[in-house]
Amino acid sequence: MALLTAAVLVTLVAVGIGYVVHSEPRDTTFVTSVAGAGSPSSPSPSPTSPTSPSPRRFIEPVGTVTQTARPTPTKKPSPTKKPKPTKKPAAPPPELTFTVSSFNVLGASHTRGGARGMAPGAVRARHAAELIRRHGAEVVGFQELQGGQLAVLRRHTNLDFWPGSALRARDTENSIGWRRDTWAAVDKRVVSIPYFDGHPRPMPYVKLRHLRTGLEAWFANFHNPADTGRYPHQQRFRDRATAIEISLANQLVRQSGDPVFITGDMNERDEYFCRMTAGAPMIAARGGSNVGSCQPGNPRAVDWIFGSQGVDFTGYTEDRSPLVRRTTDHPVIVARVHIVGDAPASPTTD
Repeated sequence: MALLTAAVLVTLVAVGIGYVVHSEPRDTTFVTSVAGAGSPSSPSPSPTSPTSPSPRRFIEPVGTVTQTARPTPTKKPSPTKKPKPTKKPAAPPPELTFTVSSFNVLGASHTRGGARGMAPGAVRARHAAELIRRHGAEVVGFQELQGGQLAVLRRHTNLDFWPGSALRARDTENSIGWRRDTWAAVDKRVVSIPYFDGHPRPMPYVKLRHLRTGLEAWFANFHNPADTGRYPHQQRFRDRATAIEISLANQLVRQSGDPVFITGDMNERDEYFCRMTAGAPMIAARGGSNVGSCQPGNPRAVDWIFGSQGVDFTGYTEDRSPLVRRTTDHPVIVARVHIVGDAPASPTTD
């Protein structure tokens, strides 16, 4: 039976059934051989034992093998960081240079009928208007500005006034005027000041806003009583008036933080300077100091301009020109002043 099986196997090889021969495991090439029937080149297997043929593995034909590289992992994009807001260059603080004046125009009642050898009040008021133009004064503290003189200044200047004619007729005398094309009133007030023999008179202070820069400042104007033949011994009333004015200066500086200016005929020289600069943070446009000891600098006039510390007086004039002498019995006090506001907050951009 075993011989019959071997004979059949030999016959199958002879008629061309191909075997697949697999190379040794160390070879790296797969070889597939398919012989046609009756091919003379087909090798004949040589089994070592008819009953124990060498084991063989049949490998199915394969197509072309393509090796694909593993994809390189890609990094997830980092989230875009929102840029920090950047500050724009800071805008410079607003600055302003202007002219302020203190002007006792000599009330019309003092020159009626040619008294003192001077022209009537209405004529002298036109001279006053010309002096204001010459000096370029934008804010003026007036003393003795009586009703008829006020009416002339309204016609011949571009000034607005406080109180002007808003109160009693005699209260025009101590008024503040400002150029309406340059300044606007924000707050108008009066304070009661003892005048001759202590009789109270309302005297003005006003907060003005500069139209171009928006800067604001307080202006106060006073007239303290003089010693005269009709009203002698007025010192105690001047002292009371000065104390009220110092208190007001402190109040305005402390509460507002805005520049504060005082104009007026104080009817005192050294004494008023020393008391004002010692009692409030004020400096005189004409100079002088009060550090350690009071050095008023020999003032000639009883007329004053003061400003709060931090303002810069860049010019000062006591005008005693011929036109002034035809207009009044006081010099016209004029000061050039420079103020600087707060720098605006720096804007940011995204």
